[in-house]
Amino acid sequence: MNILRRVCSYFIALARELSDETSYARHLRLTGHSHSPAEWRAFSDRHHRRKYQNTKCC
Repeated sequence: MNILRRVCSYFIALARELSDETSYARHLRLTGHSHSPAEWRAFSDRHHRRKYQNTKCC
C-alpha cells in the first residue's frame, strides 16, 4: 500500500507540474501576491508570452 501511495503522489506532482500549478505557486510565493483570477491571468499571459515569443525555424 505504501508503494501505491508513492506512485499516486508522484503522478499528482507530475500533473501539477505539467498544468503549471507548481510554477504559479512559486510565482505567488516569490511575489507575495495572493491567488485571484486576475493574478492567474497575468501569470498565464507572462508565461505564454515568454514561451512563444521566440520564433522557431525549421
